[in-house]
Amino acid sequence: MDTTCTPVPSAIPMADRLWFFEIIVGILVLIAVNYIFKRIVKHVRHRSISLSPDWREKIDHILFLPFQILLWILGGTLVIEVLGRRFDFSFFESYIDAFRSTGFVICVAWVLLRWKTVLQKEFLNKEHHARKVDPGFVLVLGKITSIIIIVIAMMIILQVWGLNIAPLIAFGGIGAAAVGFSAKDVLANFFGGLMLHINRPFMIGDFIYLPDQHLEGHVEEIGWNTTTVRDKEKRPVYLPNSTFSHTLVINGSRMTHRRIEEKVGIRYEDFSKIPTLVDDLKKVISSHPDIDTHLPVLAVFSGFGQFTLDLYIDVYTLQTRYDKYLHVKHEILMMVYIELQKAGAEMPTPIVSVTGKLITS
Repeated sequence: MDTTCTPVPSAIPMADRLWFFEIIVGILVLIAVNYIFKRIVKHVRHRSISLSPDWREKIDHILFLPFQILLWILGGTLVIEVLGRRFDFSFFESYIDAFRSTGFVICVAWVLLRWKTVLQKEFLNKEHHARKVDPGFVLVLGKITSIIIIVIAMMIILQVWGLNIAPLIAFGGIGAAAVGFSAKDVLANFFGGLMLHINRPFMIGDFIYLPDQHLEGHVEEIGWNTTTVRDKEKRPVYLPNSTFSHTLVINGSRMTHRRIEEKVGIRYEDFSKIPTLVDDLKKVISSHPDIDTHLPVLAVFSGFGQFTLDLYIDVYTLQTRYDKYLHVKHEILMMVYIELQKAGAEMPTPIVSVTGKLITS
């Protein structure tokens, strides 16, 4: 038998014969990785809840969906890559690595954004270490963080696809200069609001005074462009944020004391009673529970008036709320009058005669 004419079967590469099994094995590996990942995340979450609840108790919310999308991207690119090799789809092979890297970068940025959102909500919902939280500062910081994450992710994606970002950055710099020149007031307000959130001369709810603007009221909102202040007539006043970079701001909500300063006049006939009177006034004022005795408590004879001997009273109360301050001042003045009566001193009452001459009783 002549074997020279017997057809010899062509050698088929092992990769071409096992391409289907390669897809199956790759998908099974991704399923196993997904299962292990879920087990690890659930363990971390349950451990966090049982020990000290924090952002880790929401780690499933942070990671699950982005990780599932990433697995779908990896699985899809694996199938396309194997089919491209098997059926010679050169077009897919040219971009499959860039597409896979892009999906990975997007999912990582997505995880960071979700993590930032969870931390931001956690920080706003409770006070840390008994500190007062400024919601505006937290929101602005969160927005800046989001912008940074998105910009970095976009720059990495452009590099992955082989684009040179240097000309883009240069063009962006020129465009930013043009926009900044044409919208300088808007940018001044934006950066003014940013400095308000960073330096925090006042926060939402504080009572502030602006002497140059003849304005006082409670801060209701610190926005990107304007700050809203509710004045004493309950009218909303919208101030450009750039205003606070060159105007005097007095934060009344951060005062530690309020000052009580009064001048009391007595008759010239009561001059001999002044030494005992001022000592008694100082003692009785110092006994008030809302007077800070660590600061000077002054009750002194201050001078000779046209018709009276002037006593000067200068003390500091711990009550900073205006209504409570007025109540303390009321009590102090009542105590002063009672001490004057005890000492037998009197405050002269001016009387105007018919001829217009001023006399005192």
